[in-house]
Amino acid sequence: MIKDELRVKMREMRRNLSADEVTEKSAAIARSLLNISAVKDAKTVCVYISAFKEPDTCGIINALLSAGKRVAVPVTDEENVTLSLSYIDGASELARGAYGIYEPAVIRPASETDMDVIVTPGLAFDKCGNRMGFGKGYYDRLFEKTDALRIALCYDFQLFDEIPAEPHDAPVDIIVTEKRVLVIQSGSQHKR
Repeated sequence: MIKDELRVKMREMRRNLSADEVTEKSAAIARSLLNISAVKDAKTVCVYISAFKEPDTCGIINALLSAGKRVAVPVTDEENVTLSLSYIDGASELARGAYGIYEPAVIRPASETDMDVIVTPGLAFDKCGNRMGFGKGYYDRLFEKTDALRIALCYDFQLFDEIPAEPHDAPVDIIVTEKRVLVIQSGSQHKR
């Protein structure tokens, strides 16, 4: 299956999830993520703001803040097709931004190099850690700037044995679904 076909199929499968399914699966994903030792030990975590029936990250962000961690979220620069990071202290600081995704209304810049963990979204993943996003490369460019551990959240139906990957596609280190936590065995290229 080629990338564009896989993207269309994954978007459709996510759209077809009921609100109850998203809630149930997201809760299981959040429990698993928050039990990963690297997340427990992290001082600063970047977490995407969920949209379009992605695994919900609001509870994750609240749990991390309650645990005393600094939380940063991505801010989209559509013109330069890049992400910067901004600290938040809660969901009340968010407003609808680029692509209809919530972002901080007031930017409190965070450095990519200060992140211990980056929690990333995606449309499809494989067991080698390859990640397929929406095709613009925002997260690939973000990952170039940091050694943070990369943890992907997805539904189990988004995980494949193999997906198409190109040399510029940045892999993840851990994939968390509602059914499993997959630690990529190929050896990380980053510090963790």
